Amino acid sequence: MHKIIFILFVISGLITINAFAQELRGYSSLPNDVERLTTFLSKIEPQHYHRINKVLAEKHVLPRYEIFTMQSSKMDEVAQKFCLRPTQEGLSELRESFHMAADSWAGIQHIQFGPIDEKLRLNRIYFWPDKHNTGSKHLGRLLKSKDKSLLEQERFTLISVALQGFPALERLLFSQSKALFSGNEDAIFRCLLIPAITGNLRKIAESVLLEWKEENEGFLKVTTTTGAPFYSGENEIFQDFLTSLYVNLRTIHNLKLRRPLGETPEKSRPKRSEAWRSERSLNNIVLNLEAAQKLFQGEGGYGMDDFIKMLHPETNITDDFNTYL
Repeated sequence: MHKIIFILFVISGLITINAFAQELRGYSSLPNDVERLTTFLSKIEPQHYHRINKVLAEKHVLPRYEIFTMQSSKMDEVAQKFCLRPTQEGLSELRESFHMAADSWAGIQHIQFGPIDEKLRLNRIYFWPDKHNTGSKHLGRLLKSKDKSLLEQERFTLISVALQGFPALERLLFSQSKALFSGNEDAIFRCLLIPAITGNLRKIAESVLLEWKEENEGFLKVTTTTGAPFYSGENEIFQDFLTSLYVNLRTIHNLKLRRPLGETPEKSRPKRSEAWRSERSLNNIVLNLEAAQKLFQGEGGYGMDDFIKMLHPETNITDDFNTYL
């Protein structure tokens, strides 16, 4: 029943966003939809965009990256401690820390522009979906090689992105956790690999946050300064936020629900679900939807819904979307 509710919710959310776009344009879907919507948005006064962009960047994006950085750092500390002396109790603590960090990532995963879009950071943090089982293949090769030099920070950032983030860590801590206690060379190497991954995640999180907050050239300044440097206009920044909302819902619908569930129960493929090894599949969807809600409604007393009503007072789209959320 929960799965059906989520499917209906996500579909309704997508329909709502598409309907809003069509209301703004005043016509049905055409091949040049995006171009016409861009033209419409470009005619809105810059000061209106400045306000919504500033609120979303300062109240929604930045605090979530701060939480992700904090939780990644905590997870790295726990991983370092665990690998000094692996115990079942320590594994439980590390798994809990993994869940906290994964929760924080699910809350900011929808923002796919800015510093996170550079240096393959998105894939390095979360290589999924893995349609060709790349992570399993590459992890197997690395474990077989036991090449400790590859775990050094500078070299680790250059290995397969499928090994650098949460999916590889999930395999080590959940489906393959027994191997951590075998006491042989394989167990020792696995315990070196775990903090290599957590340290990498911490470094990426810290770098992304720093690049948002840098005083002179930070991306926060880019998104909140009149004139929008590096963008052709402030409307483009808002389009990035709107795209983040749309892509979030589209990803939930296409990849996190439809792909594993299939067209019929007989065609379902549970192991296509996101994070199935750690039993996080449904939780990730809930957190993604909560993030969509916060992005749309705003977290500083002003959100996309207010912005849309200002542009289009007679629309019912915002009320409908808030009802679904």
